[in-house]
Amino acid sequence: MTCCPNCFVDVEIQPIIKDLSRGNIGTCNCCYQKNVPIVDIEDLLDYFVPLFDLYEETDNPVADCLSTTIQKEWNIFANDDIAKSITNYLLIDYLDKSLKGEHVKEKFDGTSDSDKIWQDFVNEIKCTNRFFINNNAIVRDIVSKLLQKHTKTLKAGTSFFRARICDNINGFSNPASDLGKPPYQKTTSGRANPQGISYLYLASDPKTTLFEVRASFLDYVCIGEFELVEDIIIVSLNDIHNISPFIEDINLQEYVTNKTILNHFREALSKPLRKTDSDLEYLPTQYLCEYIKSSLKVHGVEYASAMHTGGINYAFFDDQKFQFKNAKTVEINKIDMEYASIKESNKG
Repeated sequence: MTCCPNCFVDVEIQPIIKDLSRGNIGTCNCCYQKNVPIVDIEDLLDYFVPLFDLYEETDNPVADCLSTTIQKEWNIFANDDIAKSITNYLLIDYLDKSLKGEHVKEKFDGTSDSDKIWQDFVNEIKCTNRFFINNNAIVRDIVSKLLQKHTKTLKAGTSFFRARICDNINGFSNPASDLGKPPYQKTTSGRANPQGISYLYLASDPKTTLFEVRASFLDYVCIGEFELVEDIIIVSLNDIHNISPFIEDINLQEYVTNKTILNHFREALSKPLRKTDSDLEYLPTQYLCEYIKSSLKVHGVEYASAMHTGGINYAFFDDQKFQFKNAKTVEINKIDMEYASIKESNKG
């Protein structure tokens, strides 16, 4: 039985299949595409063994089978039917025959340990040690190591946006300067930057910037467009769960055991803060962003906007990688509000 690159959406396994095909072109037995590079499915077993080794049989009746679990957690295959066909065929030669059953679970769940490690780190940097982390350097090292698998390239010519609330429809007299990063003397603590160290915070689209500055009804907001002048590499925390299990030299057991710490970092970086919250809440993410900047030699961090669903924010370490293009001033003429009931009070 054969498969082809089109059976997968994973970008790491596709070129592997092309290499293994050694020019063998034909019709795929799984997706039925014609004139495509094909390989015998069993030739992929060595690439799947580390992934299969993450799971074991369970008697939990609500748990999924192996193919469904892998597709949900790793999004490897083009569709569920192909996932089932290829997974079941590979299991014929896989040593652990129990995985052919109807229900599987993860072998290595480091959630509880990782939760404690993260909380200990947060408590230490906020309340005990600020610049020399003693007991929780493990968080720093895990984040640095795992995030090497979550870098991406942003291409020159890509536009990003930044906004500030202004006094009138005329906006700012010098938008290139007024919309840029603040001078260090005026730099307050931010999600990624410590006080006095200025980063350029940008967003993926103009609408996200309006949410980020918390614009209100009838506010005037000046929105600037900044263009990237050269290719740069950043760390992406926006969607860390879709890493490929076929990345070269990845230790999948270590990754799945410690991924919860990355999720804590991602959530902390995106977490919205109230005006009454202390700047101490920024310390864990500031520390880790500074460490990423120095150890990974990247130019910024990408994270999800907490204020605007679907929006993406960036903290760029060097504003010299961007040039100001233009600015426009808008007036906020409509606000949609949503609320959640937290507590009800009864009189009487």
